Amino acid sequence: MSDLTRFEQLKKNIENDPTNFQARREYAMLCSDMGFNEAAIKHLNYLSKIFPEDANLYFNIGICWEKLKEFEFALEAYKKAAELKPDEGDFIYNLALCYEALNRNNEAIRAFKTVICLENSDSNSFFCLGCIYVKKGETENAVKCFKKAISLNYSDYFAHFHLANMYHKENKIDDAIKEYRKVIELSPDYSWAYFNLAQIFYEKGDYENAIIMLNMTISKNKKDNEAYKLLCQLYIKTGDYDMAEEVLEEMKEESTQNGDWYYLMAVIQKHKNDNFGYIDNLENAVANEDSLTFDKKAVSGELKHAR
Repeated sequence: MSDLTRFEQLKKNIENDPTNFQARREYAMLCSDMGFNEAAIKHLNYLSKIFPEDANLYFNIGICWEKLKEFEFALEAYKKAAELKPDEGDFIYNLALCYEALNRNNEAIRAFKTVICLENSDSNSFFCLGCIYVKKGETENAVKCFKKAISLNYSDYFAHFHLANMYHKENKIDDAIKEYRKVIELSPDYSWAYFNLAQIFYEKGDYENAIIMLNMTISKNKKDNEAYKLLCQLYIKTGDYDMAEEVLEEMKEESTQNGDWYYLMAVIQKHKNDNFGYIDNLENAVANEDSLTFDKKAVSGELKHAR
């Protein structure tokens, strides 16, 4: 039976017998699964008045509010669920996620630690703790949490990725490279790992490997403007202006021309001694200053001087 057929059947059952609570509960969950979260909340609230001690009802109300990005309402529902079942890790985990979404980080930390006390093998809680410590600037605690998450679930490539970011931030470059390579091993299509490796190689002056990683980034994500820009700058830096221009032409096909695109094309045309193209692209860069991330004042000054 299809979801839609079951949906209509349950709806009719409830209309015929409003006290068919099992049908109403199933209907509410189906509403949520189909994206009708307001309707689901209505029926779950109805049931919660009849079964006020049913923690699962409040938990599912919280899920619906969370899907609607109404985190304050979700928080209250999860609190009620956790009050009724304080040993249920899933309830407290979702409560912690809501605290984090509301930027109530200290409360989120306490809630995730409670989950870990209940289920000390919960790698997700260690990962989430690590992410909060990153936001708080507590690098040492973040690293410990990401390492613990990995020890519990080695295949968690997000944990490897965030650990790599921490190593990069701490200038532990070799460790960062190892972790980014583990991300690629676990999730070969995760373009950010290639891009971050490219940045490291660029910083090290290893332009050959930086170019390889940027081409891999673009092969995984054709819409990554930052990868196109950095790759173009690398080709300019190495004097390969034809390849730099090819990168911009590919970027134009996959994305849109913007201030940065025009400025980089101006730089290429300048190196190729095309003064008309140089000035024309500088003018377009200035005209699109909202999408120009290079120094706007410097670009305007360059245009004035070029004229």
